[in-house]
Amino acid sequence: MIQRYALLFASICMVSTARADHFAGGSITTRCVGGNFHEITLQLFRNCGGPELLPQTLGFTNDCGVIFEVSGLLPESVVDVSPLCATDLPNSTCNGGNLIGYDLTTYRTTVFLSPCANWNVNWNTCCRNSSINVNSTPGLWIETTLSNTEGTCRTSPEFVNNTIPLVCLGQPVSYDGSAVGAATSTLEYRLIDARFGAPGPLPVIYSPGYTGTEPFTGMEIDSLTGLVTFIPTLTGAIVTVIEVTEIGSDGIVIGTVMRDLLFIVSACDNVVPSVDSGTFTTATGGATITDERALLVCGEAAFCASLAFADADVSQTLTLSSNVDENLLGATIEVTGTNPIDAELCWNTTGVLPGIYQFTVTVSDDACPVVGLQQFAYTVTVAAGGDAGEDATASFCSNSASFALVDSLLGTPSLSGTWTTEEGLPFSGIFTPGDTEPGIFNYSTGDPSACADTATVVVTLLAPTDPLCILLGVSPIAGKGFSLYRDLAVPGRWLVQVPTSSTYDLVVLASDGRLVETRRIGLTAEAAYALDLGALRAGAYVVRVFNTRTGGSWSGRSIVE
Repeated sequence: MIQRYALLFASICMVSTARADHFAGGSITTRCVGGNFHEITLQLFRNCGGPELLPQTLGFTNDCGVIFEVSGLLPESVVDVSPLCATDLPNSTCNGGNLIGYDLTTYRTTVFLSPCANWNVNWNTCCRNSSINVNSTPGLWIETTLSNTEGTCRTSPEFVNNTIPLVCLGQPVSYDGSAVGAATSTLEYRLIDARFGAPGPLPVIYSPGYTGTEPFTGMEIDSLTGLVTFIPTLTGAIVTVIEVTEIGSDGIVIGTVMRDLLFIVSACDNVVPSVDSGTFTTATGGATITDERALLVCGEAAFCASLAFADADVSQTLTLSSNVDENLLGATIEVTGTNPIDAELCWNTTGVLPGIYQFTVTVSDDACPVVGLQQFAYTVTVAAGGDAGEDATASFCSNSASFALVDSLLGTPSLSGTWTTEEGLPFSGIFTPGDTEPGIFNYSTGDPSACADTATVVVTLLAPTDPLCILLGVSPIAGKGFSLYRDLAVPGRWLVQVPTSSTYDLVVLASDGRLVETRRIGLTAEAAYALDLGALRAGAYVVRVFNTRTGGSWSGRSIVE
């Protein structure tokens, strides 16, 4: 059975309707359209059913002494944003009914902002809604700041949530206060003082026990995701202001935007979806679960991760919505079930720049008149990754030429890694006999704090009497002694044939004398032995064969891979 809010909800509706002339919050955002012209958007939340909307005025100031106003702004659009179920939406005050309703009115104008730091765009009005945490009903001040010193065209972050949240007394609240900004910038969130114009901005006077940074007992915001969490213990409205600071890739602040809003708390008999659900349960492919709602992906990789959401009222049907397709381009989220519901997130980070990517999920039940919901914030950290290859050995002679250690690694190592000695000292990666001591050398690729991949090369010095060192540099190699030809059917495979059945030592050396491979094998006369060299890097190599039974000298053939 669909649960309904208690009678106290109706009383809040009547109180809010009676004060419908007061605004419930808003925000200002900017968008550069070129030539130092900027489109300014003012959005205001208002109780429905009040007097007719009046023209609005925006104020502009900067550090260069410029001060002006743009007045007479008329609504571009008015949207009903009442958080009611579909069947009761026609009964909101926005539609002539008696259930609590809010609309979002949008105003826009385009202005010229001369090149200058610290532009401030602001709006204010005489009064705001009555609330639990602010004394009286002081005015409402909203502003945004931006720098236009370099003439760079930017769009300020925009809030993803355009609703006034109606929440339940005594039940955990998880509200998405995040914004979407440029891919090259970082957003930081905090709670700040609400303000009013007198005529300049001044902080409101909070009721004892409340502040701008903690508008209600236990309320806090995640500085990375913008998720606001708390448990309301009193009914009424809670004035809350979220500030978003945009920081460029150079670490310099680009600007700020703020959202002034109300949390409306009422006593309700509906149980909202569990705030403890919505955690990652499994991850496959290239992702690792690093926290309940955080994933780490090393470099370019495809992955899928599972989420589960639940509501204690099993008779209710849950629905899920998300901005994952906007924030994780190319990602998908598939949903199964009704309560609980399972969701599978899949993404491929090929071509995605390293960084922290955020998305939100909203899970709603089908309660009426007010839908119960929870919002969850998730992060996917894409860290620089790389393949360090596989451990290997490298043998050299005292008269060998210098060689790159990365060429000795097995597999397909990335060439962008760094080398260190066994003692952890930096190393160039070029081994020079006579100047470099043999030993253990470590190779590392990727983000050292999260996604480092490592491999090791053990470098050893061969004795001067070793046949490899005796023959090093002798050209041409005396005697053929065996046949070597490419297997045209298999790339990277060579076929070896010997004239006499025996046990042979077979070695492969790079052109610089570095030992690539060594084997002791039994070969049958005229039978072909398959020598797979597909893992070798492109270059010139020498294949040498030595008959261990008859002795004699090494026979060699040159190849190019």
